[in-house]
Amino acid sequence: MSFDFNLLPENPILASTVYEQAELYRNQGNLEEAIALYQKTIELDPNFSWAYHQLGDIFSQQNKWTEAIVVYRQAIALNPNFSWSYHNLGTALSQQKQSDQAILAYSKAIELNPEFCWSYYYLGEAFDRQQNQQEAVVAYFNAWKQNRDLLESLNRIAEVLQSQIKQGLDSVINEYCSVVNKPDNSKFLPTDVELYIKVAEILNQNKHELAALIFYHIALKIQPNNLDISPKINAILEQKKALEQAIEQCLSAVQINPNDPQAYYNLGMALFRNQQQDEAVCAYLKFLELKPDIFLWNYQNIVDLIAAQNQLKTAINIYHQEIEINPESSIVYLNLAVLYTSQGDLKSAIEYNHIAGQKIIPKFRPQWQNIEQILQPVNHLDYVIIGTQKGGTTSLNYYLSEHPNIISSMIKEMPFWSNQVDRGLEWYFSHFPPIPPGYNCLVGEATPLNFNHPEVPENLVKVFPNVKLILLLRNPIDRAVSHYYHWLSLKWELHSLEEAMELELEQLQDQTIDFWTKLTHPQFQGYLAKGLYIHFLEKWMKIFPREQFLILKSEDFYANPDRGTTQVLQFLGLPEYHLSKYHQYNTRPYPPLSKSTRALLKDYFQPYNQQLEDFLGIRLNWN
Repeated sequence: MSFDFNLLPENPILASTVYEQAELYRNQGNLEEAIALYQKTIELDPNFSWAYHQLGDIFSQQNKWTEAIVVYRQAIALNPNFSWSYHNLGTALSQQKQSDQAILAYSKAIELNPEFCWSYYYLGEAFDRQQNQQEAVVAYFNAWKQNRDLLESLNRIAEVLQSQIKQGLDSVINEYCSVVNKPDNSKFLPTDVELYIKVAEILNQNKHELAALIFYHIALKIQPNNLDISPKINAILEQKKALEQAIEQCLSAVQINPNDPQAYYNLGMALFRNQQQDEAVCAYLKFLELKPDIFLWNYQNIVDLIAAQNQLKTAINIYHQEIEINPESSIVYLNLAVLYTSQGDLKSAIEYNHIAGQKIIPKFRPQWQNIEQILQPVNHLDYVIIGTQKGGTTSLNYYLSEHPNIISSMIKEMPFWSNQVDRGLEWYFSHFPPIPPGYNCLVGEATPLNFNHPEVPENLVKVFPNVKLILLLRNPIDRAVSHYYHWLSLKWELHSLEEAMELELEQLQDQTIDFWTKLTHPQFQGYLAKGLYIHFLEKWMKIFPREQFLILKSEDFYANPDRGTTQVLQFLGLPEYHLSKYHQYNTRPYPPLSKSTRALLKDYFQPYNQQLEDFLGIRLNWN
């Protein structure tokens, strides 16, 4: 439906009046009507620059990049001092792979507004597409300089430098150091030496050791008498030497036992830590080939690396071959769905999840085997075990799944409600076994990471406002220690426990980075942060009413799992169902915590625990 211009006031029609109506339609989401009115504005006043700019924004929103480029250029011709037109023009040009022109546009945007971090960031992206790595690094560095929370800029620096380091670390160090202190140098500012050191520290903390090494060398070039820099360089070199020795040990283990999947996993982790991604992927693929029945959804970091190295098709072929060998394994189909999801093929992912659901019936509900043809996907959600990580959620999830009136998801830890909602509910519900028509049951899942993501309650309440929420809370000291040793067993952690805790205490005390930004950064472990329960629970209870929560102490649940499970069933309105044995899942022995470290952590958590007790009105007795 096009806009009826007869609805506008009679002559003379003012361009500003039409523009205001266009803005109204745009804000309402009526883009076609807005386009017509912006064009009418231009017809009435060809010098109305804002109309051109807003047209460009709508065309960009519609992915009409050619049209956007035309009108942005017209807006710039009329108002050459508006930085946003240049920035948005750069985006449109980038989409059309016109990197040279995009660089000019972003550079002009920066000239007009040198404090806007995203112009630097996307300038870096444009330089990187041109294989102009040094200019890309400079742009990313300046993006972070303008916004210290923009840690993605530092990740991109690490990625670009890693691609350069393949040609030789020493040559890359010399390349970047050679531009420092030159009279005509506008790339690196000698007065910013502390910034380079800070970047190096963050890169090192995030396991980008070689990239950190380059920035330390830049800082040392600027301040050769700085006695604090050389020890840090030497520490990284020692770490690099240790990593190379670890790789040699892993290669030796593979040669001794070439059919041991754990040996290939360990090799992949060592290679990845040494920033040898191609070689790491080869080791991981062999790991999957030898052990295809792992819970691949718990190894998303491996899947992401395989995808980044364009090896998803190879991994998918491994699982198709495994299906021919083991066609009744539900886990193989679920893993295949994980890979198709990573590939962006949600249709195939849903298909293989459904097959997994059929394969699980003989073990899950053997009485349904004769009615498999009429089983239907679930379409409602009654409860979620939202946390806490390392608090007993795996055990509780297994106990509940044994109840005849509960349907649990086939996989645990599905971060759909945090960052996957765009995949749609059909994809989400494909992870649950199918049920007979009219079957009276409650549907639920367990994703303890949900508790720590502030966007989860906001996303969840929009779709299932009445969902019941189950939360297990464990003494945060014990939770942190368990979390650490779990990560250590997966080779995701290199520090000693004491080093890891002290490092995170320093990170949490860094006020230059917002708490929530820290928590969502992929390299931030969150051993301590995830035990600051009050931060998360306050956000959840602002969105869901208190009566929709059941909060249990993990210590009580561990001591008497039968009673704890019965409490949950009562909360869900289900009849009691007692198991003959309550096996405790995901447990592992580890050394006792030293008295000094426990005392340090006790002092740290005490005020947060007190706030939690006051908020809930209960005594937790963790102190």
